[in-house]
Amino acid sequence: MRMDVRQAKPEEYPVLWQLFHDTVHHVNRKDYTSQQLAAWAPDEVDLSRWALRMEGVGPMVVVIGDEIVGFSDVQADGLVDMFYVHHRWQRKGVGSRLFAEIHRRTEQMKLHELHSHVSITACPFFESHGFKVVTPQQVTINGVTLKNFLMKKPLSV
Repeated sequence: MRMDVRQAKPEEYPVLWQLFHDTVHHVNRKDYTSQQLAAWAPDEVDLSRWALRMEGVGPMVVVIGDEIVGFSDVQADGLVDMFYVHHRWQRKGVGSRLFAEIHRRTEQMKLHELHSHVSITACPFFESHGFKVVTPQQVTINGVTLKNFLMKKPLSV
């Protein structure tokens, strides 16, 4: 199955919101409470604020056919700010395809390290891609505290 990766288009930002929301609520529910999930990915969203966030991170998307099945980014300092794979496309290579593109871009950017704030749920996947936990964290989103992990991966340039 062919997985194309390209930059997200502004008109696709609402699709990315829905993918983000649905993924959080389906995939992360085994590790977080319903209150935490609602704070992290509320049912109601200001799409203009979401669009500003997307403009800021410059997400890339994985497309199979005409369906966006995942998205991520890599920032100039090596931060992987967002990394989401559609809940129906988990464990089918989409996340690995995103990481392959992130690594391609980091070589062009001449980065020495990646880092991310990773959910409990995604921690094993990030570890399988060479990330190590630096420290557990407690973060507050919309007044609700969630646990995640600061993870880093050294890169060879």
